[in-house]
Amino acid sequence: MIDCVSSLTNHHFLGNPLRGQHELRYKEVITKERWDDLYVMDGMEFDEFDNIATEYYVSRNECGDVLGITRSYPTTIPYMLQKSFQFLFDNPLVTSPDVLEASRLVLDRDKMDKQQRVSVVNELMVAYMERGLQRGLKGYVGFMLPKIWENTFLRVGWDVEWLGPEVRLPKTNYFVRAGFMPATEALNDKVRDRTKIYSDILNFGYGDPLYVPEAATYSNVNYEERLAA
Repeated sequence: MIDCVSSLTNHHFLGNPLRGQHELRYKEVITKERWDDLYVMDGMEFDEFDNIATEYYVSRNECGDVLGITRSYPTTIPYMLQKSFQFLFDNPLVTSPDVLEASRLVLDRDKMDKQQRVSVVNELMVAYMERGLQRGLKGYVGFMLPKIWENTFLRVGWDVEWLGPEVRLPKTNYFVRAGFMPATEALNDKVRDRTKIYSDILNFGYGDPLYVPEAATYSNVNYEERLAA
């Protein structure tokens, strides 16, 4: 199972999956990868996109150890691609209540071998699709290294619509590419056939209190009214 958790629902879970995913991010991207200019506190990594509007998908083992995580974030308020990576896009950036940004895919490389990592990634990909259909999304936007695209969305049969060419990040030797990942019933069937995961994978905590948040927005904008128009 994959815990679908936010700061508003963390109290429904045993342990603290929210803290655990921040600690894993610190371990993998700060301690090992030496990423610069990121916020850290008490052995946790976080950024400005970790707030009440963020949903996290957290894989934990039977002992409660966090093995892998990723997150989604609204595009109806300033989001990471929009604020820092507009140069990756050929066309205007999306701003819609039915499109979320996917980011921060991190695995614990100490606790798992290659095959175990593949299994966790499969579950996280299915979690994205399952949650996208629950929330009535058109899909997700995000950016990754080409190799990461190949080992995640593309490997599980999720057809990605590219939003621009591969671009070298400033001050690094890394090329990345932005894409749109549609959430459709047809792609859901394809991803589940490829991963062999056919049952529901999301866990919403004790009592299974399914929570589908409204669109995050500004006080003078109502995206639900715009959709209904």
